[in-house]
Amino acid sequence: MNRTTWIVIAVICVLGLGGLVAFTKKDSINVDNLDPTKIIQSENGSIGDRVEGKADAKVILFEYSDFQCPGCGAAFSALNNIQALYHDKIAFVYRNFPLTTIHPNALAAATVAESAGQQDKFWEMHDLLFTQRDAWINLTADQRGGMFLSFAKQLGLNTDKFTADQSSKVVSDKISRDRAIAGKLGVDSTPTLYLGSTKIDSTTVDDVINGKGDSLMSKIDETLKAVGETPPAH
Repeated sequence: MNRTTWIVIAVICVLGLGGLVAFTKKDSINVDNLDPTKIIQSENGSIGDRVEGKADAKVILFEYSDFQCPGCGAAFSALNNIQALYHDKIAFVYRNFPLTTIHPNALAAATVAESAGQQDKFWEMHDLLFTQRDAWINLTADQRGGMFLSFAKQLGLNTDKFTADQSSKVVSDKISRDRAIAGKLGVDSTPTLYLGSTKIDSTTVDDVINGKGDSLMSKIDETLKAVGETPPAH
């Protein structure tokens, strides 16, 4: 897919933010006391950030993403490879930012991933949702339930718990918190990446979507060196 096409997709994703206003007013969680640049821990039964890699790393890469977003789907391969390369060096945090007005299955997919996470299978479901994206993005609400249940069975989940968790407040609150944090930062498109407190520029994100993410890896390497860490060989 060429650059012009991705620009059109990005504009559509930004326009979809209008539908998030109603969500923010009605259902958002207060995140005034949360630092978006820090990993949020689970407490009092809440769900903490979904973290892959080195949990106590000095360098953290945050992704604000929508499972149904075509740009996020295209970025998956490069980000997955970057996760593998830097697994022992940095922490990767996935935060949900479903654009529900233009992606009707995005919130359901986020709910499915978080429900799988309640059985320690968030990242496995995350990968499955992206690799099998074409199989579910155009399904109706009735059809997608069966597809997502088949994913749960594929991952060996307790399907009764998986189904119950999709309706739970703790899962709903986790997604609401992710969206509220994105709103606090002014996130206006997906995928949006932050390296610590620094928002990754659109050119670098475009390289992640359309290429191998070399520009992002250079920024990660520079950040690791700045905190006294040695980047991995690549």
